[in-house]
Amino acid sequence: MGLLGLFSVCKAQENSKPVMPQGKLLRLEYSFSGMRMPVYGNFKLKRNAETGESDFSFFHYNKEMFTKGVLDSVFTAACRIIEEERMYEYAISYSLPPEVEKGMLDGFGWRFEACFENGECISSHGRHVMPGGKGLRRIEDLLSEAARAATKEEPTE
Repeated sequence: MGLLGLFSVCKAQENSKPVMPQGKLLRLEYSFSGMRMPVYGNFKLKRNAETGESDFSFFHYNKEMFTKGVLDSVFTAACRIIEEERMYEYAISYSLPPEVEKGMLDGFGWRFEACFENGECISSHGRHVMPGGKGLRRIEDLLSEAARAATKEEPTE
C-alpha cells in the first residue's frame, strides 16, 4: 500500500500544470539584446507591498538610465498580459540545439521575470528562440509605452 501511495503522488505531480500566481504583481523585469535596438530597454518595474510606492527603471537608446514613478495601472496591465498570454506556462529556458547555435554569428537573447506578493515568481530566458504567443511582445510594448510616458516623448513608428 505504501508503494501505491508513492506512485500516485508522483503521477499527480507529473500531471500538474502551472497556474497563474495569485496576488499583486510586485516586480517585473524584461530585457532584450540583439541586433534590433529598441528605443527603451532593460525594464525593471517594482512595487513596495507595504507602502504601494513603485518605481520604474529603464534605459533609453542613448544609454541614459531613468528611474521614474509609475501608475498602478501599468502593474495591472502587465498582470493581465501574463494571465491572458499564459506566460506562467513558459519554460525556464529556450535555446537552439548546440550544433545549430554553434555556427550562429548574430542572434538575440531575452530575460523575463515576474514576482508576486505571495512569493511566487515566473522566470524565463532564451537565446535565439522565443516562446510562442505574443506575451513578450505585449510586455515590451506596455513597458515601452510607460517609458515613453515617463520621459514625455512622442510615440515613434
